[in-house]
Amino acid sequence: MKIRILSRKSDLAVIQAYQFGEYLKSKFPKTKLEYLTRSTSGDKDLVTPLSEMPLEGVFTNDLRDELIQNKCDLIVHSWKDLPIEVGNKTKISATIERADKRDILFLKKNKKENNKKLTILCSSPRRKYNLMNFVKNYLPQNYDEVIFKNIRGNIPTRFKKFLEDPASDAFIVAKAAIDRLLLNNYSEFNQLKKTIQKYIDECIWTILPLSVNPCSPGQGALAIETRCKDNKLNDLLKHINFSQEFSNVDQERNILKKYGGGCHQKIGVSYISHKLGTIVSKRGEVENGKHFESWEIISKHKLNYSCGDIKEIYPENLKSYKIFNRKQLDKTIFEVNNIENKCIYISRISALQDKAKIKTNNIVWASGLKTWKELIAKGIWVNGSSDGLGENFENNINSLTNFSWVKLTHSGSPESHIKNKINTYQLESIDFEINTKMKKYFYWMSGSAFKSTLAKYPEIIDKYHSCGPGNTYNEISKVLGDNKNLFVELSYDIWKRKLLNS
Repeated sequence: MKIRILSRKSDLAVIQAYQFGEYLKSKFPKTKLEYLTRSTSGDKDLVTPLSEMPLEGVFTNDLRDELIQNKCDLIVHSWKDLPIEVGNKTKISATIERADKRDILFLKKNKKENNKKLTILCSSPRRKYNLMNFVKNYLPQNYDEVIFKNIRGNIPTRFKKFLEDPASDAFIVAKAAIDRLLLNNYSEFNQLKKTIQKYIDECIWTILPLSVNPCSPGQGALAIETRCKDNKLNDLLKHINFSQEFSNVDQERNILKKYGGGCHQKIGVSYISHKLGTIVSKRGEVENGKHFESWEIISKHKLNYSCGDIKEIYPENLKSYKIFNRKQLDKTIFEVNNIENKCIYISRISALQDKAKIKTNNIVWASGLKTWKELIAKGIWVNGSSDGLGENFENNINSLTNFSWVKLTHSGSPESHIKNKINTYQLESIDFEINTKMKKYFYWMSGSAFKSTLAKYPEIIDKYHSCGPGNTYNEISKVLGDNKNLFVELSYDIWKRKLLNS
């Protein structure tokens, strides 16, 4: 069987077509492939911002015409470029494994710190809307003014424009695009990889968490479009389709459709598959100016939220949640201060001793947004976060660095994929009291806190326990075993709000 694969002419589009074809060949080795390219109206107009173009599908409609006219057999699209409706002659038949959904922000290394104005090259209404919040809360520098300038072109062109423009300070792009340009193994793109790497070396970067910057629906995913009546090809594609990825994108696009659809919308939606459920992030502004925002996990194993009395929950507030003292260890400050060319995972702010200094040639990774904010308050540039999903949740930065990982933690911390650890603090038991007769619902921020409390109050084992989806869940589930009273919520605040219906 011969399959003609069509894509746009850009380097990224061709790489994506090759990646799909490579995966198809791995499943059906006897298939013969022919690669075709075509420019679209969106490729030809490099001036008008996408959100101001009069027609949706400026990167896809011209290709679809070729498909309908039988000049190709399938098209490999960036799914986020597709309009919500594709018509009745073609359909999206499959997708393969999705790349990173997140955006990455590059800032020039020579950006003057005393300049209180930040100019970001960005054409997306969604990114502009979310970046105002991100710049204010997650960069160590305070800016009095954030300015956005439109930019068009393929990734290398935009990167070059950014670095050569003395009036611009930052540039934002889909991380999936950077990953595909840098990690592909096709020899014809070797020089391009060197060029992109050279551009990145002139910048510092940070990856925006999906909890505060959900992606454009379909970002990072490839849409394989075919003719509806091409039954033989459509049946073949069913065997390579990643059904969960397909479903996630479908859900994201349905939400966008509810708000009217289109790249002019200030709407981000991300569906994230997790072993404990599906995590959904939504943030944006509808056309009447109303803001909406949510970050939740959809799990089959749900807690029945019937509590209406704060006295039934523990802790009632985070100030009363104290099971240990965390004593910082001065003996390892020298070791922390001398870390170089590493990815440093910081699980909580107390894991970084007050007198410790992190060298700027390291990558800094925060466990969650609270730790991120506490780090930037110390003037530390943070490159990214596990978004409270646990350190075993894939961080996907191998395109950007080959540094090995080291974790700052305590001696009793559970094992994870980060084997190299520096013990920067120790847990010291303190006397604490809990009225367990009153308490029915518990939220745990660490497995150590749960185990220590259980040792003192064994009767809590049959209460309702909740925690985040990372190491804490893993450690508590080992203790509870078949006990079904363990539930997941993404934060203490979300858990408390649901329990109290507030």
